[in-house]
Amino acid sequence: MYLTNINLGQYIPTGSFIHRLDPRAKLFSFLIIVSAVFPSKTWLGVFVWLAVLAGLVEVSKISWRVLLRSSKPVMFLAVFTFIFNLVAGYFRNGDVSGALLSALFMSSRLVILMMFAVMLPLTTAPLELADGLDALLRPLERFKFPANECAIMIAMALRFIPLLMKETDKIMRAQLSRGARLDQGNIFRRAKAFLPVLIPLLIIIFRRADDIAVAMEARGYDGGKGRTRRKPLVWKMKDTLAVLVCAVGVGLFLMAGL
Repeated sequence: MYLTNINLGQYIPTGSFIHRLDPRAKLFSFLIIVSAVFPSKTWLGVFVWLAVLAGLVEVSKISWRVLLRSSKPVMFLAVFTFIFNLVAGYFRNGDVSGALLSALFMSSRLVILMMFAVMLPLTTAPLELADGLDALLRPLERFKFPANECAIMIAMALRFIPLLMKETDKIMRAQLSRGARLDQGNIFRRAKAFLPVLIPLLIIIFRRADDIAVAMEARGYDGGKGRTRRKPLVWKMKDTLAVLVCAVGVGLFLMAGL
């Protein structure tokens, strides 16, 4: 139940081929994969994407244990999707087995998609991911969209999610040592028991946000205009090949009607 060793959004450097790809290539590939995972209509298509995910895990040298542990905090979305589709399918057709299979299919597809999404921060440093997002969103600046600020906010969120997880774990351990019962009773008692966890966590969040604001102001940050980069992004042939392979594979997948 507790948040020990959870590393959602944490970058794990392994030096693999995927780690060395340009972040823009990874983002392009992810968007292409998303466009194909959602239209999947058969269990064969789900197993195909599961095999692709297994290949990425192998190439990236990131263990399944790390991937599953990183995906655990967002798995409630899959559980909610399963329950919603189960109830909706039953009331629509009155068939329990059919509703169960449909709910399982929808939630399985969502789990695979979330794991693909989790692979991005696991294989891409937060600063590189922010630069990649900035580069992709930059054309929107013509319409007064704050591309760089948006990219910085996403990168900061990815950077501080693991830290907040650790802080939450510390607070929960402290409450447990004082005799708190966080995993007993009905849902209302558990929600009430978590109040002593949420209040200090909110204080820590505001404190960290204030520290970040002071640090950015001290460094003269006034937006992305004119900002230089310590490691400029360089698009290489391997990035082009990676996106092409992904696009061709997805095209074949869609043509097969899986």
